[in-house]
Amino acid sequence: MKIIQSFWSGNQTDFTNNYGWYNYKYNWLSWILSCHQLVKHHKEVELYTDRFGYDILITKLQLPYTKVHVVLDDLNRYHKDLWAMAKIKTFQMQDEPFLHVDGDVFVWESLTDKFKNANLVTQNLEITTDYYGRMWNDISPNLKYMPSEMANYHNKLSNFACNMGIIGGTDINFFKEYTKASIAFVDNNIDSWSSINGFNFNIFFEQVLFYEFTKSKNKKVDFLLEEVSEDNDYKGFGDFQKVPHKTYLHLLGVFKRNASVCKAMEVYIMKYYSESYSKITTLINEAEGNHNEIEFLTTTKISELITKFGNEIKTNDFIPENFLLKRDLFTEGLTNNLENLLMNKLDFTIVLIKGFDKKDAIINDAKFSFLEIYELNSAPRTYELDEIDEIILTELSSPIQYFDFISKMNNYFEDEDEDSKTDFLILLNGRLINYVVLKIISIYR
Repeated sequence: MKIIQSFWSGNQTDFTNNYGWYNYKYNWLSWILSCHQLVKHHKEVELYTDRFGYDILITKLQLPYTKVHVVLDDLNRYHKDLWAMAKIKTFQMQDEPFLHVDGDVFVWESLTDKFKNANLVTQNLEITTDYYGRMWNDISPNLKYMPSEMANYHNKLSNFACNMGIIGGTDINFFKEYTKASIAFVDNNIDSWSSINGFNFNIFFEQVLFYEFTKSKNKKVDFLLEEVSEDNDYKGFGDFQKVPHKTYLHLLGVFKRNASVCKAMEVYIMKYYSESYSKITTLINEAEGNHNEIEFLTTTKISELITKFGNEIKTNDFIPENFLLKRDLFTEGLTNNLENLLMNKLDFTIVLIKGFDKKDAIINDAKFSFLEIYELNSAPRTYELDEIDEIILTELSSPIQYFDFISKMNNYFEDEDEDSKTDFLILLNGRLINYVVLKIISIYR
């Protein structure tokens, strides 16, 4: 079973098009990480794309696909918002078992080992709530044609869809029938494209129709994730701090517009795929005429920067040169080390990293404090402080051993109940983990 991906530009050849991301560069960074992680865990990874996608992903970024098919320029007659047509057309071209993986999906294990005998597989089953319902209510009155398989959904007799972050299987005949129905759903409503939200329409001719089609054909679907999610309530799909223990991330919807998640993805690529990162920075510099803000990295330089920062943490003497870059590279993946130390009840040193400023603000006559945390090549992010944060940061103002820190924090806690003490310890450990994610503390043993 081979892995396939599809990229269609929507006949848009502006490199700085953000394709729904927080910033355009994260779209390209996502493709870098998705491809590299797939190639790392699978023998065959093929790309279906158009000429613009080939120019960026293959010619310029030189992503290591095993085969590339430049076949999606034929889609340019479709409205640019109908992005799922690239997937549907790519499915239709398959004559052997496959798994299609979206460009915002990242894996740390093999998918084909798990699903090599699955007839049909998708990421997870989805409950369609009023969120999809409102979209459908806006779209459906303008449609000239609707497949018979959509009747149950349209009449509110069914409320499910399949999230297709991954999709595929061995049942090629099913995919031939499904894609024919999906394309007909779009093509027979060509006169409606200007009067409907095409971006939202993708959900229905792709995900909802797929689910309803499986039911009409009495087909069983296997899922990568057994948990059933509501259509607008996905959690944990951008948790880079849990990698590699968490082996699947999907930056769908809100995650690709989250600056912190995007930055975590960027740092991961900096650290582990520095050659590709340097290639994308070259393109960004060309697009923006900027040759100063973005670092060019090599594996050797990364190792040197991480070692330097490790020494600076131990001496609590941080050198300003490349400070944010060193901090980002050193703290990537550090939450796993912290959680292992906490789980094994081992002592360690906690050091406050001075890459932030504490500020106060007044809103509606209420005063509150927050941290403004500085980011490399991005706007600062903020973290609002509560009373416990204020106390913790006071105790962390100088390097301190973990057990000493807990002892001092217990002085603020008067409840003698053992369950309450345990809850307080869990709270403190959770704050420390969060501070590592925020990159305001580091640890060493």
